[in-house]
Formats: sequence, structure tokens, C-alpha cells
Amino acid sequence: MYAIKVQINDGPATLGGAPDLSVLTAILSAAGRLGPATVLKRDAVTPHFSFRLGGLTSRGEGQRDEHVGWLESNDLNLGDRVSLQIVETENPDPIVGGKEAEQRKSDEREYFEHCKRTYLALREKYEDVA
Repeated sequence: MYAIKVQINDGPATLGGAPDLSVLTAILSAAGRLGPATVLKRDAVTPHFSFRLGGLTSRGEGQRDEHVGWLESNDLNLGDRVSLQIVETENPDPIVGGKEAEQRKSDEREYFEHCKRTYLALREKYEDVA
């Protein structure tokens, strides 16, 4: 199976992968005052850096899919090094967290009714209704 190997600075490597995945993500985020012209809506002078290694299962009919995760770091700093490598393995690290994924609606009529309810609820906000 395919996996992503992650190492933060000189810490231990984490190998994220599972036999029932359809999505595997490695997300490095920076938020806050990132440039001299940044105008923020709230007081966040110092940028915040974070990383997450996760994925989404695809288990087939009748089985619930999950958003899963192997690594989450919310305390990265300027100069930290995050290394990624795409690998094949039969022995990924165990999943450390997950939550059930919302099931996609396949019933066309149910989806139409959902869209109609949403439109009617938001109509006055976005249209000039006389």
C-alpha cells in the first residue's frame, strides 16, 4: 500500500497509511500575520504553524468510512523542518485517532430537497427580495 513517511526535525518518523484508504493527506499550515501587508480581523501578531497527517477510508457498501489521523503538531516554529516521503509499505504505523465520515447522499430527490431547504433558508440574505 502507499503511505507517507513524515519526520519533524530530528524526531521519530511516522508512517501514515492503511489498507482501506482512498485519501492520504499531509497538511502544513501557516496562519496569522505572514506578510507586512497582512490585515487581520483579530489580534494574531505571531504566526501559527501546524501540521497534520491524516486520511479518509473507503470501505465499501454498508461500512462506515472514517477520517483518520496519525500525527498532529500544533506547536511548530519558524525554522522547524518537516520532511515527507511517499513510500510503499505493508507495515504502516497504527492510526491514533479518527471520527466517522459523513455519508454522501446518493438519493437524488433527497439531495434536491436538501438544496431547496438551504436555498429557502438563505434566500433573503443573498437576494433582493421585494
